[in-house]
Amino acid sequence: PQTREASELNTSNEELLSGKFLHEEDYGIKIANVYGFTAVGGTKRTYSGYTSHEFTSSGTMTIEGSPSLPPATTTIVYANQKSGGPRVFGALAMLLGGLGVIGSLFEIGRAGDTIRMFSADETSYSFWFYVDPILGIASAALFAYAGFLLWNYKKKGVLMGLGAVGINTVNGVLGSVIIGMITEEVGDAAGVDGFGAIVASGGILLTVLGAVCCGLIVLLPLFMNGNDLDDE
Repeated sequence: PQTREASELNTSNEELLSGKFLHEEDYGIKIANVYGFTAVGGTKRTYSGYTSHEFTSSGTMTIEGSPSLPPATTTIVYANQKSGGPRVFGALAMLLGGLGVIGSLFEIGRAGDTIRMFSADETSYSFWFYVDPILGIASAALFAYAGFLLWNYKKKGVLMGLGAVGINTVNGVLGSVIIGMITEEVGDAAGVDGFGAIVASGGILLTVLGAVCCGLIVLLPLFMNGNDLDDE
């Protein structure tokens, strides 16, 4: 952050004073314990004896009063505004998670039809068509919650999101293998050999691609805007 020494603040000339703090980038301004004058504008917060004025969008700060022999430790600190990146990825995660929950609920409702479509009632794996959407609801809901945390700049949203991706990946791989086994059993009965392996391989490939995409959604805010995320 940039600072200004006390000697640079010893003026009552508003134009001169404001000229000391111009910056080419879009920065929020935090004023720390300034002696002799006050500032008005932005969201005012006080902590540990310091007062800050934070701007999350365009705004005006007005400096009132005349500084008089401020102490040598007086500084004005510029602090970066929080990036909108975590909110963008957070919103995307909430959207995908919400759609995932809805889709999984729909799968539970038509599980019987899906079992008959795959002829799974002739195998010992029909239970999976109920277990799969339940796990899908869990992972999608956790992913949506991770998006909510990222929207609020919480770093633990990254861990929650990765956990959701992990659950969904395990579910997808198991589902692909089981569907492949069902297809193989039904195919053997119909005289078709080896088709189950193709189905399983395709399902695993799609699961891995989905895991990579969803993983990037929760990791990019950490890589790109990690300083904006709170540890709380």
